[in-house]
Amino acid sequence: MTPKIGINFASSSPVRELNDSVRAWHADLQSRLSGWFITAFELIDGHTGETLSGRARTTDLDPLARAEICRAVASGGKAEIIEESGPLLVLAIPIYGEAGRSLVAVATFVADMAATDSQLASIARQLGLAPDAARRWLSAQHAWQPSVLQNMGQLATERLAAEGRLRSLSRDVRDLTLNLSATYEEISLIYRLTQNLKLTSRSDELAQLAVQWLADVVPAECLAVQLVGSEQAEAAERPLLAFGDCPLTSQQLSELLDCVGATAGKRPLVINDPDSVPAAWQWPGVRQFVAVSLCEGANCFGWLVAINHTAQGEFGTVEASLLSSVAAILGIHSGNAELYGQQRELFKGMVRALTSAIDAKDPYTCGHSERVAKVAVRLATELGCDNQSVDTIYLAGLLHDIGKIGIDDQVLRKPGKLTEAEYEHIKLHTTIGHRILSDIRQLDEVLPVVLHHHEQWNGQGYPAGLAGEKIPMLARIMAVADSFDAMSSDRPYRQGMPDDKLDAIFREGAGKQWDAKVIDGFFRIREEMRAIADRGPKQAVPDGRDLV
Repeated sequence: MTPKIGINFASSSPVRELNDSVRAWHADLQSRLSGWFITAFELIDGHTGETLSGRARTTDLDPLARAEICRAVASGGKAEIIEESGPLLVLAIPIYGEAGRSLVAVATFVADMAATDSQLASIARQLGLAPDAARRWLSAQHAWQPSVLQNMGQLATERLAAEGRLRSLSRDVRDLTLNLSATYEEISLIYRLTQNLKLTSRSDELAQLAVQWLADVVPAECLAVQLVGSEQAEAAERPLLAFGDCPLTSQQLSELLDCVGATAGKRPLVINDPDSVPAAWQWPGVRQFVAVSLCEGANCFGWLVAINHTAQGEFGTVEASLLSSVAAILGIHSGNAELYGQQRELFKGMVRALTSAIDAKDPYTCGHSERVAKVAVRLATELGCDNQSVDTIYLAGLLHDIGKIGIDDQVLRKPGKLTEAEYEHIKLHTTIGHRILSDIRQLDEVLPVVLHHHEQWNGQGYPAGLAGEKIPMLARIMAVADSFDAMSSDRPYRQGMPDDKLDAIFREGAGKQWDAKVIDGFFRIREEMRAIADRGPKQAVPDGRDLV
């Protein structure tokens, strides 16, 4: 663990002059890190401690100590919180680039937004800012738990490292293309695989494509991928994706690999003469055999194998090299998909936390956001929205009232009628919510719904007074879903509205407050809406989206 001591990257040597390609790489890194962490990062040379790009506000330390810390983080290969000073946390992320270059990305975060006057003075002193500037800087930050920040930093480290390995592999593939320019089919295979590398695609789907395409260029009777899955999975349960005449079951393939001593991460295993294997050969249907592991770092995701040469010949280095390249692509894809899944879980946790924050802020409406999300999903489906829009409106439903975090508690929890000033204050929750979520790139499509879900078809809504078709479609759907739950739900200070009165209000407001087409859709599925309203916030609801 790197010592928790103060550093000042801003007061060190000037930024080193860099060529255009390195500057572009640095700019891309800083942009991506800023998008992930919602703050600016500074890039430091992992060997010398020199500032390379950007400026990050951190505390004072001698440049020699700074260089030593950077070398320690770079050599350790793990994201570290290198300083904890009051509410301030300084995170350092090691990054490995071209030609062995090592960088350390550094940024300052806040663990507690509720700083006392003395803590604020300390922050101003540490960052070299005036008190008012320090207060503005603090208000623009987001609070992080140290453990969550370090875990997020490690995920970023692993993601960038995996992408670096993928870039390195892509260069190897380009070199192979130059050497095998006469073999068009092999080049085409690698190209098609790289074009199908999508984090959202399943590993088994890409593996099935790989063995199918390999069959066009590798002279083998069978090409197969065995996906290992968890270490506890029985050999017979491991998926075997084969193309051609495969003489082995998944369990037999596992036994064969164990028999010949195949080791994950090692060079391709090529057997052209089963009689040369020391152990007794128990697979008479296998005459020739090539096996390559699907690895990413220390993780093995399976094996790619070629069985039996079609021309009764022998497998050589050309086939082994091609299988190695394909296996490496499949391994890195599987590793990236696993990392993507971890980041997706982190995103889900963030949305859950924001939703919980709304309920904690306004216990009178606990469960409102979840019910609105489910009603909005069912309405959007009924109105023919595509899957992406349905996913978007579910997230928007969960987060549509996030701006109430910034509304005064006395106004938000007032059981009686609001004064005009109080009503104007509570109307600010749409713009506050938009501002809270605006820096989260994954929520770009959600922002218009959060901002405009209180607009009215006749232009009498807020915050922009949009009317008719100028209101985003998903915001029009959200307006009906939000109104339905608000009117139908019980509150501590009133009972939910009877169905006949609620329906009368919707019919009267169609084409005035709400889009008439959305209201028509609502009444087509009125019974389903009633079923949703009758359920508690934690009960299962039909047609809910499993996004978070």
